[in-house]
Amino acid sequence: MNNLHTLNRKVDAMLIMVIAGLILGLALSYNYYQSRRTTEAENSEYAADLLAYSLPSEAAHILEENIRRQPLSEKGLKMRKALADICMNELNDYDKALAQLVFISHFAKGTEIASGTDDKIKYCLNRLGRVYDAERRNMMNDGVNPIVNTVGSDTAVQLGNKQAISVDELKLRLASMGITAKDMTKETVTNVLGQMTQELLLSRAANRENLKQDPEVIGMLKKLENSVLMNVYVQKFIFKDVKENDNEKRMQLLADEITKLSAKEELKINNDIVNKAFGFASETTTVDSANKAN
Repeated sequence: MNNLHTLNRKVDAMLIMVIAGLILGLALSYNYYQSRRTTEAENSEYAADLLAYSLPSEAAHILEENIRRQPLSEKGLKMRKALADICMNELNDYDKALAQLVFISHFAKGTEIASGTDDKIKYCLNRLGRVYDAERRNMMNDGVNPIVNTVGSDTAVQLGNKQAISVDELKLRLASMGITAKDMTKETVTNVLGQMTQELLLSRAANRENLKQDPEVIGMLKKLENSVLMNVYVQKFIFKDVKENDNEKRMQLLADEITKLSAKEELKINNDIVNKAFGFASETTTVDSANKAN
């Protein structure tokens, strides 16, 4: 009996030693791998450095590693957005970019992180040659059912099952060009419709490329908008009672209006600053004094 008790004690001691050894081994392994594992912040800085040295593939790999650690956290979603941008703009890997963007659109819908995601999804679809998918998404965003057939008896041009240009729109374009029924020929109508079709296709392609968000395009549109607004203002408020061929009176009215607006806005042209910048003699004038000098 004593021998059995002694044996049990030895077995228990051996089990305790084995368990202790396993725990120690796990602890040492954990400390080892933790010492080799970079932190999320370190990885993010490393990814930024890789991008700075034009190594987008390596940067994408680091971001993917970070994302796996916290796929649904706010930081993880932000890194997904950064990864999508790298795939789109640096690697031309639109499949991978699309996967990240769809994830963001699904799990971060309505948040600041998801802003602009839909346009990028359409851009990726277009780059992948999936034009129909991109246009279908456009229609859904505009509240249009992509399945409903809108082609009718007055459809001059259709895209799939959607009316693109109606006969009435064609007639309006012809009228705006000053083409009357008397001057209208089959060739004229065909040429104008061909021009409208070309504009339609190019416009849709530009929208799929998300050019509306391009800084250069935004600047050009702003200039065009200002030009149109100025022209309408001049015609509606300055030249409204003046004949088109009375150029002298128009110029005088325009000069008077500029003088009046300058006074209201307290406008001052700092010619001294401008002249100094270009190495000319300095002077400070107002528009009003400049007009008087003239």
